[in-house]
Amino acid sequence: MKLPQLDERSGLRPAVQTGFGGLDHNLSAGDGALYGMENLSGREFPLLVPRRRRGRTGTLTAPGGIGALDEAWWVDGTGFYYGGTRRGSVTPGQKQFAAMGSRVLIFPDKKYYDFAAEEFGSMEERWSGTLSFRNGTYAGVSARANTLHAPGAAWAFRAGDAVTVSGCVLHPENNKTVVVREAEGDELRFYENSFTLDTCRLFRAEDSLAAGTYHFTPEDTALQFTLSAALSAGDTLSWDGSALTVRTGGASSALAVTPGSGGTELTFGEAPADYTESGTVTLLRSVPDLDCVCVNENRLWGCRGDTIYASALGDPFNFNVFDGLSTDSWQSGTVDAGDFTACISFMGYPIFFKEEAVYKVYGDRPDNFQWTPSARLGVRKGCSRSLAVAGETLFYLSRAGVCAYTGGIPAVISGALGADARWENASAGSDGVRYYVSMSDGASFSLFVYDTRYKVWHREDASHALGFAFWDGSLSMLCDDGNIWRLDGGKGEAEPPVSWMAEFADFTRFYAASETGSQNKKGLLRLQLRCALEAGSSVAVSVMYDSDGLWREIGSVTGPAAKRSYNLPLLLRRCDHFRLKLTGVGESVIYSLTEVKYSGSNLQGGALTKEE
Repeated sequence: MKLPQLDERSGLRPAVQTGFGGLDHNLSAGDGALYGMENLSGREFPLLVPRRRRGRTGTLTAPGGIGALDEAWWVDGTGFYYGGTRRGSVTPGQKQFAAMGSRVLIFPDKKYYDFAAEEFGSMEERWSGTLSFRNGTYAGVSARANTLHAPGAAWAFRAGDAVTVSGCVLHPENNKTVVVREAEGDELRFYENSFTLDTCRLFRAEDSLAAGTYHFTPEDTALQFTLSAALSAGDTLSWDGSALTVRTGGASSALAVTPGSGGTELTFGEAPADYTESGTVTLLRSVPDLDCVCVNENRLWGCRGDTIYASALGDPFNFNVFDGLSTDSWQSGTVDAGDFTACISFMGYPIFFKEEAVYKVYGDRPDNFQWTPSARLGVRKGCSRSLAVAGETLFYLSRAGVCAYTGGIPAVISGALGADARWENASAGSDGVRYYVSMSDGASFSLFVYDTRYKVWHREDASHALGFAFWDGSLSMLCDDGNIWRLDGGKGEAEPPVSWMAEFADFTRFYAASETGSQNKKGLLRLQLRCALEAGSSVAVSVMYDSDGLWREIGSVTGPAAKRSYNLPLLLRRCDHFRLKLTGVGESVIYSLTEVKYSGSNLQGGALTKEE
C-alpha cells in the first residue's frame, strides 16, 4: 500500500557565516555585518581576529611629533631627539618634519639636523654689526662695488645664499636682497656693481709711474703730493675729498697733500669709493614661515596662506634666489579663496590642498612651474597630518570624510564609519597596505584602520595619535599621553592581552538563503561558534532581543581550545530581531558562526490603527 509522503520539516533553519566583513556603523547594516567593534583587525581577513599586542618603545613627557628614516626622531618638550639622543633645542609644541638628503627639517622652528654630519642648527642665518661696502674682486679679477666686509666677522654665509641687507642709512638703496657669489673669511663678494658706494676721485696707473712730485685739481683747487716710490700698472691713487690714498700691490697707505701745482699733473676720474655704514647693518638669509612642508624632486616645498613656495634646487635654506636659472627658487600666489591646509609629494608631483580644492604643480624648473587647481574635496583645516599613502593611494580627511586620491577625483570611502559622523583633528600613518587614522567625532577619539587589499575598515581603540612613523620594518604611533607604540608588537614592553569586542547588526532574516529580512516573529534556538583560542584567552557570546538594551551572556569558551565548533544553547524566546556580541581577551580566531533559528507568526504584539 502506498502511503503519502509526510512533511517532517521542523521549521528550524541554520544560518552559517564563514566570513566577517569590516565595520559598518550604519542602521542599514544587514545580518552578519559588524555594527560595532573594539580592537579587531583585518590581518586574517575574512576571519574574525583581534589586533596584535603593541610594544611600548618609549615614553615622552611633552610629545611634539615623530618621524623616521633609517632612525626615528621626535620632539619632547624643547628637545629634538634623533636615534634616542638629544641633538638640539626647539620651542615646545607640535612640529612638522621633512627629510631632504641627510637633513631633517623642523617647522615652524626652521631648524635642521644633519644626521650624516651630526650637526644641528638654524635654517636661517643672521648677522648684525658694523659693515663696510667696498670695491673688491670676483673670480680673481678686480670688481667695483661688490664686496661686504666686517673685520673678524664669524658669519656662516656661503656662496649661493640669498642675503637680505637692512639697516643702511647713508645709502638706503643698499637695503636689498642679493646672492652671495664668493665667501672668504670676513668678506662676502657679489656680482660687480651690486651696491652703491661713496664717490671718489681716482687715478689708475696704466704703466709704471716714477717717484716724484705730482698734482691734481679736484673742484678747481690744485693739490700737490709726493710719491716716494714708483707705481706699477694697475696701482691706484684715490681722493675722497679729505685724504689721498695710494694702493700698491694690495696694500694701502695715506699720502700728505698740500695746496699747489708742483710737478706733473695727473687726471683723476670719478669712481666708487669704499665706505662704512655708521649704524648697525643686518644680513639675513631667510626661510618663509611655512605652515606645511614636503620634499619633491630635490626641493623643499611649502605653503603659507594662499602662496606656494619652492626652495632652490638641492638647497632647503634658500627661497629668494632668482637668477633666471633652472636651479632658482620659486613662489606663486593663488587666486582662489581660502588658505592652504596641507601638502605632500605624491606620484612625482607636489600636491597642495585647500578645504575645497586640490592643486597639482607641474613642471621641472621654475620657468615652467605651474599649478592646476580642481574644485574638489581637499584636506580639512587642522588635518594636515592625516595624509598618508597606502597601496599606492593617497588618503586624507576632508570635510566630507576620509578620501582616497589617485590623481583624479577624490572619493569618500568612510561611509562605513557612520552616516552622521563628522570627523576632525586627524593624524594618520601607513605600513604600506593599511591606512591608520586617529580622529575625533567631537566627543572622543577613535583609531581606525583601512585595509587597501580588502577595502574594509576596522576600529582598534580610542587612541589619540599625534603622529606615526615607519622604521625598523614596522609602523609606530606616538600618542598624546607620550607613549610610543610599535603596532606589530615585535619589540618593546608588551601591553596586556588585548580585550576585544564584535557587535553584529540586527539579525532579521529567517535563514541565510533569504535575501531580505523577515517581518515575522523568529526565535534563536542555538549558536555554534567555530573558533581556536590560545592558552589564557577567552570568548563570550551575548544576545540582545528587540533592541531592549540588555545584553544576556549565553556562553563562553576558554583557551587553550582547539579549532572546532562549540554549541551554545539558548532559552527559547520569540522576537522581531536580535543582536549578537562577541567579547574576548587574548589571541583567538573565529572561523564561523552558525545561528539555528525558526520562523514564527506575523503577529507582532501590536496593531496598526488609522486616525479618524
